[in-house]
Amino acid sequence: MTVNHSSILSVSYFDAYFSLVLASREPVADNAKKYIEKNFFKGEACYYGEQTHRNFMTAFNKLKGSTKK
Repeated sequence: MTVNHSSILSVSYFDAYFSLVLASREPVADNAKKYIEKNFFKGEACYYGEQTHRNFMTAFNKLKGSTKK
């Protein structure tokens, strides 16, 4: 998948990305987060910009909140 550095990726984009990673690679949310940080963000939190990283963290926090119930 090609990602344009000039666009801001949405929370729903990361919701879908987490779902994909959780289903195919890492069944634990914290491990999925580490996987995405390493492979998608290339180890640099703001690789695609601060707003994209905030949206990623919002999606992660939303996921963590839904798994606590």
